[in-house]
Amino acid sequence: MTIDFNAKENRHTYLGREAQQEWYDIIHNLIDPAGKDIADIGCGGGIYSRAWVNLGAKSVTCVDFSDQMLADATENTQGLPNITLKKGDALHTDLPENSQDIIFERALIHHINEEDRILCFGEAYRLLRSGGMYILQDRTVQDINLPGSPEHIRGYIFDVYPHLRNIETQRRPDTHKVINGFKEVGFNHVKTFSFLEKRTTYNDFSQLADDFQMRKGRSILHELNDKEIAYLIDHIEMSLPSLTNIVENDYWTIWTGIK
Repeated sequence: MTIDFNAKENRHTYLGREAQQEWYDIIHNLIDPAGKDIADIGCGGGIYSRAWVNLGAKSVTCVDFSDQMLADATENTQGLPNITLKKGDALHTDLPENSQDIIFERALIHHINEEDRILCFGEAYRLLRSGGMYILQDRTVQDINLPGSPEHIRGYIFDVYPHLRNIETQRRPDTHKVINGFKEVGFNHVKTFSFLEKRTTYNDFSQLADDFQMRKGRSILHELNDKEIAYLIDHIEMSLPSLTNIVENDYWTIWTGIK
């Protein structure tokens, strides 16, 4: 079954880590966020909302449709005065038009039906001020279609359960369709970037196993039952060398457009 973002058992699914230096570096190469108004749509636990504050944002509006995710984001951004939380849908945020300098959507679009993605792009365009930037970050089929290795732990999921690769292929965005969609709603200077982002570092295998058991930050694992997850963990443990400080990386694509 797919993940239920509102379920209490999925509390803290998108918490417990920080944005990594690779992400900060690519954002610095794209735009200077200092003094900007930013909407983090599909904010989850607010990990990247905090990161935008670290980059000097004037304000960050965290938008999510899930009460549970917003509760997590509230917990994660506590004490940050320039953070606002707002319940809303990526297609209809109810935020004022021309109110933001940056719209950021990370790991969101693959949860939106392909026929509705143009509405998502249009909503981002509506919210941006003239000259504002839309930053969409997600994985393409090419990003996920790499075999499992110590450098790409996520790949073991599809090595063990090939049928999940079919699910991913169907929901992952096509680069050319995203580019065309951006242009269709009015964005200019549309660009695409690929990069490798460190997800987290585990001190030992037991920490990695705990993350997989909880399906933490991996919505595709909600397609597996607990027994299947346990088998996957055993496979990963046998496949990885005996390491401490296991580094998990993810391959990503970023699309940008200017209003």
